[in-house]
Amino acid sequence: MRWQTKARAFSVLSNIPLGEDIHYALQRYVTRRLPRPEKQVRSIYTLAQRLLGVHQKYSRRPLRDSTCFEFGAGRDLIVPLAFSAHGALRFITVDIERLAKLELIRSNAAIISRVSGASQPDLNSLDDLERSWRIEYRAPADARATGLSAGSIDCAVSVETLEHIPKSDIAAIFKELRRIMRPDGLVLMQIDYGDHFKGFDPSISSFNFLTYSEGDWAPFQSRFQYVNRLRHSEYLQLFREAGFELLSDQPDRRPPEQDILRRLAPCFRGFSEEDLFTLGSLIVGRPADLRGSN
Repeated sequence: MRWQTKARAFSVLSNIPLGEDIHYALQRYVTRRLPRPEKQVRSIYTLAQRLLGVHQKYSRRPLRDSTCFEFGAGRDLIVPLAFSAHGALRFITVDIERLAKLELIRSNAAIISRVSGASQPDLNSLDDLERSWRIEYRAPADARATGLSAGSIDCAVSVETLEHIPKSDIAAIFKELRRIMRPDGLVLMQIDYGDHFKGFDPSISSFNFLTYSEGDWAPFQSRFQYVNRLRHSEYLQLFREAGFELLSDQPDRRPPEQDILRRLAPCFRGFSEEDLFTLGSLIVGRPADLRGSN
């Protein structure tokens, strides 16, 4: 499917009653992208294992004693399930809309239990998430104002969510994370900086959207496929401004694409080629009060 066609479809769904329900039904019964195939669940589980390894390396508190927090829960909660399967004490996951679907969570829980070797507790309702998996699902809930107590979170996790949030809201979320995090807490943020329409249209570059001005790109944005187009340096600055010390930064840099550079929109001309062609990164940080401590 051409990406412009997909963008128009998302725009239509965004502006009609029950658009979210229709979108889910299309993914579930027409395109059959949901539930995710086991190969994709295993891939995301592998990413979660990477985050768990980073947590083990940098955290001053073991996972079994850690309360974790995630924003942008989505529909099927793979990351919380993975953290729970590996022994997290508690995992709070929030979303601006109530999107979680029990049938998708149950499907993923079965796969993760099998892959991880963890026991598979009953999962007959969303309430079972908290009783059996120690996962507290809160939605609708605003990550800019969580209502959680100051210093109550040990680890904040985000997987390919930040790129879907406007810059000003990211700053507000980071400020809230800084408030609710313990002084020895940890943030683990995996961000995808690429053009997400590439997944629907392989003919375009992962950096296609860099050739559009803000005005020209606006018609392709929607509630189902909003991407802020921020570059790596801008995320690093947002972390620092919110009061986080960067412990690790693992950017996925790609070779510059001359066709993109020839057509680069004016709003991106101030960035280095290295910054423009960074496809994603795992950023790890903690409250900057601990700067210089061991």
